Amino acid sequence: MPESIAVSQRTMSAVAQLGVVSLALMMIVLWSIGNAGQVHACKCVQPGTPSEELEESSAVFAGRVISVRHSYDPDEASVTPDDLTTVGFEVSAVWKGSVREDMYITTPPTGGSCGFAFLEGEEYIVYAYDSPYADGGYTAGICSRTSLLDQAQADIEALGVGSDPQSGTGGPAPRQQQDSTANGIWIAILAAAALVLVVGGIAGYIVIRRRAATM
Repeated sequence: MPESIAVSQRTMSAVAQLGVVSLALMMIVLWSIGNAGQVHACKCVQPGTPSEELEESSAVFAGRVISVRHSYDPDEASVTPDDLTTVGFEVSAVWKGSVREDMYITTPPTGGSCGFAFLEGEEYIVYAYDSPYADGGYTAGICSRTSLLDQAQADIEALGVGSDPQSGTGGPAPRQQQDSTANGIWIAILAAAALVLVVGGIAGYIVIRRRAATM
């Protein structure tokens, strides 16, 4: 076999391998973009009576929402199961748990991940559980009896008069919002690198074909 033909075949093999690598990189980029906002679907069991939920919960209190802070950009589609919303309350009554006058609790980022959409300025009765995200903190979601206080008359009647909250502030402080710009830059870099590899592979293949045609 002539040496030029052998070299051409080796070069074409290298170009083919480069094309495979480029395709793999593009698939990784597309997968990353498509799964950036994926969260697990929430599955709830019907909550019990107020007395049953009081027994099951780690903390039960009523209060007005004074702040809602996200660890992610709520205007972006990229939300992960690790993201959190931290809700600050001005507590008015406590039925269970170590609850202070100003209390922070967490909730998952979306209803799809069982998060409760607390609204700033509204009053709620909150059935909370020990938080898996912060030691000594509480978390609440849509699977509990947590609801607007003016819609919880049955709960208030069943639970009776609550006690005053402890003085001071409790619960995990809000996380800093993640910079989604950095993630976007990395995705852009990966996409650009994959494009360069693809274009380079195509150009190399064209050169090889032209050289082979002139031999």
